[in-house]
Amino acid sequence: MPLPLLLILLLALCSVGPYVLGFTMLVGALIAFVIGLVEYVTAAIAGFAPGGPIAHLRIEPPDESEKGPDPAFRSYYAGPVLRDYRKVLTTTFQQVWAKIVAKGPDDGTRVLPVPLVGRVWQWRERTTTPALLAVPIALAATVGLVGGAFSAIAFVGTASAVFLVLLVALVIGALLTAGGSRLVEFGLLFLRGITVECPSCHERVTRPIYRCPGCGAAHRKLVPGLAGVLRRTCRCHNTLPTLLALGKTRLSAQCGRCRYELPAKGLSAPTAHIPVIAGPKAGKSVFMHSAVSRLMLTDEDFEFADPRAKDSFERNVELGVLQDPSRALKTATVKPRAYNVFVGSGRARRLLYLYDPAGEHVESVDHMADAQFLEFTKGVVFIVDPFSLRQVRSETDRSVLGKVSASNTAPKDVLERFVEALVERGFSRRGNRMTIPVAVVLTKCDGLLDPSGTTHPYSGLGRVGREDRDRVVRTWLAEVGQRDLITSLDNHFATVSCFAVSYQDAIEVAERGAAVNDDPAAPLRWLLNRKEPT
Repeated sequence: MPLPLLLILLLALCSVGPYVLGFTMLVGALIAFVIGLVEYVTAAIAGFAPGGPIAHLRIEPPDESEKGPDPAFRSYYAGPVLRDYRKVLTTTFQQVWAKIVAKGPDDGTRVLPVPLVGRVWQWRERTTTPALLAVPIALAATVGLVGGAFSAIAFVGTASAVFLVLLVALVIGALLTAGGSRLVEFGLLFLRGITVECPSCHERVTRPIYRCPGCGAAHRKLVPGLAGVLRRTCRCHNTLPTLLALGKTRLSAQCGRCRYELPAKGLSAPTAHIPVIAGPKAGKSVFMHSAVSRLMLTDEDFEFADPRAKDSFERNVELGVLQDPSRALKTATVKPRAYNVFVGSGRARRLLYLYDPAGEHVESVDHMADAQFLEFTKGVVFIVDPFSLRQVRSETDRSVLGKVSASNTAPKDVLERFVEALVERGFSRRGNRMTIPVAVVLTKCDGLLDPSGTTHPYSGLGRVGREDRDRVVRTWLAEVGQRDLITSLDNHFATVSCFAVSYQDAIEVAERGAAVNDDPAAPLRWLLNRKEPT
């Protein structure tokens, strides 16, 4: 280069150079800082996108097993969100460094871009600008880019620290919400006395197994937790509510011990366990069918809680039980299964467990003592077949006895065995009497309307109150030689009330002859409305 031209460049560089180099450095720093912010926002959008990769989150559901965790995805806000944010920061720092300062390691899967610093020096090599001017500009640009990159990283790091605090607060809040909602739900169930028991094995189910409606997977711990606060995602990507208030009661549930299906909408209302006790052929099954029929017709919120109970009821209707009680399905002699229905509304709504143990089962003290459902019993329906009583049988025409299919077991014998079983179960007492209420139900009262036999207890009574009806039935039982039965009931139980019913009133309770029977559902309503013993 000619000496005059070199002198001119030196003079220009000395006078203008500081401004050019400063401007170049500032532009480089600004470009690098903007690139850093863009990379941070881009990485954040990609990292938190709903459809983004999840392999690094380690939230995939485990294989279904008997003892392992449930087959559900881990909740994103129970920790994995922090892994996503760590990936966002790592990606941001790597991209900023790779695009501005130096390439990252080449894994052979992608073409790495030439960083801006490298492009500046490539320009230096290709430019025709004299080295005396190009080198300072390249150095200024490099310093600006590197400084801007570090400034962007520092800014992102500071902002990340603030955002990280918010994310940690979110995770802690989610876990506290999960624990708090579990405690609140448990507390509400405890205060309302709501439990659920298996209708088959009669054990109290503290943790039902819920089935996913999508794939049928078993969720043994469907509660707010690491798998989800308000909802969780099953392995089939179907979402399941974790709280009863959000619809968990609508899921199919099973007993964790025997896998028997639990009543639908379990844990939505307090339970009431009522066994129907009597000897063989005393009319338990027909009474239950008649009582349920009346509940279904008179209770607006009546609902079958078990499809098996509904099927059994409809099957008895098809068999014509309302026309001929002898057509009723025979009670199985194996361990009785509860007949589950919902009755009542609002705070008075109850999930009723009706047990119909076979008469052969009741005749054995050991079998009754082993009956697990007695532990939860809130009341008892004690069936008395009037035609099993010797005096009534002797006064009744043979044709009537053939129609009513009289039991051959004395009610007093059944009562003694049942009381002995309750004593072995350790039932609470008030003084010398057990606090469990007992509804004594005189069945087959349609057979007492025959003019040639024993008079109906309500004959000529009309529609009177409960106390008068109880007194009349007691008097009638004493007159037919069952004074000992009444005395034994009153001696063993603190609360006893007597009823007289007929299967003919399953549809409508009407005057039959000179008598109006009790509603077949009246004994159940009386037991359900009793206050808890103290």
